[in-house]
Amino acid sequence: MFNSIVKSPTVSFLLRVLLGLLTVALIILIFYVYYHGGWKEALLFYRYFFNFKRLQEFIASFGPWAWLIFICVQALQVVFAPVPGEVTGFVGGLLFGIWSGTLLSTIGLTLGSILAFAIARIFGADFVHKIIKREYIDRFDYFVTHQGLYIAFLLFLIPGFPKDSLCYLLGLTKMRYFHFIMMNLVGRLPGTLILGLEGNAVRNEQYNTFFIWLIVSVLFVGVLYVTKNYMIVLYGYVKGLSERKKKDQAGEPNSVPGKDIE
Repeated sequence: MFNSIVKSPTVSFLLRVLLGLLTVALIILIFYVYYHGGWKEALLFYRYFFNFKRLQEFIASFGPWAWLIFICVQALQVVFAPVPGEVTGFVGGLLFGIWSGTLLSTIGLTLGSILAFAIARIFGADFVHKIIKREYIDRFDYFVTHQGLYIAFLLFLIPGFPKDSLCYLLGLTKMRYFHFIMMNLVGRLPGTLILGLEGNAVRNEQYNTFFIWLIVSVLFVGVLYVTKNYMIVLYGYVKGLSERKKKDQAGEPNSVPGKDIE
């Protein structure tokens, strides 16, 4: 298990100190806001972003920098989850159209996922276990133990497993950043694209098209949810065939240890 994203002990120590100071500053800010009665305004601000129209107005208010603000919001919703990802994905299509909205959403989601992955690498299992529900940790451990690390791709794709929590959990493994980024991109893309299509339909006042895409998304999620167990079984079957083929080619009938992903 990795304890740091860098090999240099000095840089690792400095990163830990910096993140520790930021954490302390955040705690002090929370107490300050609570003491001065600002928690009510903070709660209203938090709830503000659950309304896609208000979120749209907030992002659009930055004018030519709206695209950058949108990427930041999309990234932060992965790390801190202040905004549901479905809302931000929809707003992306609403503000920027299908392709630009999907691209910007993908950039933000990828940056946020990498940050969550890196945080897990830096702070380790003790920290992650405090912020992720035990239920998700147990399910992740079960899948990885029985199906291997690359089962995470299906967990990104199928509904029922929080993608943001998955980023933290994968940060505790030996998975390389490149593999994680590619898995994250491909696994999240279908849902991101559908949300962009829905938002773009409303943007162009094509409400019939919007409802068609809404029905498609519901069916897509429903099919994936119903078939997720079969997909996992199929993955295990294909993986088993691949491993047996490799053993036959190597002329080794006995089992050999698996190679860790680094």
